[in-house]
Amino acid sequence: MLESYQNTYVMSTKRVTIQGEHALEGILTINTQKAGVVICHPNPLYGGDMDNNVVHAIEKGFSAKGFTTLKFNFRGVGESKGSYNEGIGEVQDLLAAVRFLREKLDDGAAIVLAGYSFGAWICSVAAPKVKNLDGLLLVSFPFPYSEYKDLKRYEGRIYLIGGESDDISPLTTLLEVYKEIPAINKFLKIIPTNHFYWGKEQEITDFIKEQVELPAEKK
Repeated sequence: MLESYQNTYVMSTKRVTIQGEHALEGILTINTQKAGVVICHPNPLYGGDMDNNVVHAIEKGFSAKGFTTLKFNFRGVGESKGSYNEGIGEVQDLLAAVRFLREKLDDGAAIVLAGYSFGAWICSVAAPKVKNLDGLLLVSFPFPYSEYKDLKRYEGRIYLIGGESDDISPLTTLLEVYKEIPAINKFLKIIPTNHFYWGKEQEITDFIKEQVELPAEKK
């Protein structure tokens, strides 16, 4: 079963170039044409890239649910051109990735933004600029280091994941912000781990498989 899944995954996956302010490298896995997810990696200043363990766990969960997935490297990371731009340019990178993904999907297809740490912040800033946004999935939003007023105003479907002993995304702040988010459809997962989720990746994947639905499956 595992071997079969891995072969299917590899056959349906390809490396792509996303054109925006800079050419960005990404990995696209085609599944349904009705919904897709763009996945953002953690802070590039601390070694974050699209090969991160949490990014992979997110990708695995959405792929298992049938979403078309796109993960990519922000400017200046890996083979992506440009250089770090303090979040401003990285939001533009994400919007370019969304445009790229839309070209692979049906007209009006739903889009989910998913991100980990720095990537979660970028998703929250970009969210108001994305049409047909079906939801946000944010892992370890870096509250002490990032503005989160956009997050506290978000009314769409949202999934938040945090670690019990995460000092970069404190649990107390996560719980406070979760209560304030006005969204009717909001989901929270707390995992007994720190900011890095080593050995806990499957819990992220399982949460996505249990809680996230394709638009066609919604009633």
